[in-house]
Amino acid sequence: MKPVYNNPLKLFFVLFLCIIDNAYSQSNLLVNESLNGSFSQGKMEGSINKFFTQDTYYLRSNFNVKILRLFNIKRDEGYIISFSDSTVTKINHKKKRFAVYSFSEFLEEEKNNPQGGPPQDDNKAENESNSEEENLTINISEEVEILNGFKTRKAKIIVNTEEKSDLFIWFSETTLKSKTELIINKKLKEMFDGLIPPNLGMNAMDIPYDEYDINTNALTIKFEAVSENGTFTYNLLGYSEQDLLPEIFKVSEKYRKVKKL
Repeated sequence: MKPVYNNPLKLFFVLFLCIIDNAYSQSNLLVNESLNGSFSQGKMEGSINKFFTQDTYYLRSNFNVKILRLFNIKRDEGYIISFSDSTVTKINHKKKRFAVYSFSEFLEEEKNNPQGGPPQDDNKAENESNSEEENLTINISEEVEILNGFKTRKAKIIVNTEEKSDLFIWFSETTLKSKTELIINKKLKEMFDGLIPPNLGMNAMDIPYDEYDINTNALTIKFEAVSENGTFTYNLLGYSEQDLLPEIFKVSEKYRKVKKL
C-alpha cells in the first residue's frame, strides 16, 4: 500500500479533514435556555445561560419561584469551572459576591450540601424505572417542524398511571451537540464520579435517545410535561458558536470576594 504522503490528493484530503475537525472541536459555544412551570400552588420561571470553551465551563442561572403569597424566591447565580487551573468560582449576582474554590474544596462542599433530596435505594429506583417503562406509550412523528429556529421532530410519550401525564419532546438530529459541550460534559462527569449536581445545569434534560433509535447527540429543543397537577416547559432558545465570552458570565470588579458562599 502506498504511503499517504506519496499521493498529493490524499495528503490534501487528510490535512483538510484534520483542519476541519480541529476547528470544530475548538469552537466556543453559547447556549441559552428557558424554564417555565405552573402548578396548583404557584409558578416558576427561569433562564439558564452557558458558555463552553475547551477547558472552562461558564454558567449563569436566574430563577423566580412563587408559592401562593407565602414565598417569592429569586436566585441569580453563576459558576466558572476551570479545568486549566482546577478551580471553581461560585458567584452570587444578587448579593454581588463571589468565592474561589479548589476542586477538592468544592467537591467537599457539594458533598455536605446535597442537591435534589435524599439518595434513593438503587433497587427501588430500578424497579420504579422498569415499572414506568412498561406503562409508556411512545409516538414519534416523521414530520419536520421548525421550532425556536431548529428543524425538529416531535415525540409524544403517554405515561399510563393513576395520574395520567403526557410528555412532549421536540428534538433535532439536524443540529447535534457540539464537541466542545461533549468534552466539558465528560470532564464534569469525571470530576463528580459520573453524577453532575443539578445546580450546574448539565443533566436536567438527559434523555436516552438511543433507546428510541434517535441520534444520541440530538439536541432537545423543547420539552413539555402536562399532568393534572400542572405543566412544565423547557426551551432551547440558542445554540451557537461564539468566540468572545459574553459579559453576563464575567465577575464584575464591583463584586466582593469572600471565602465561602
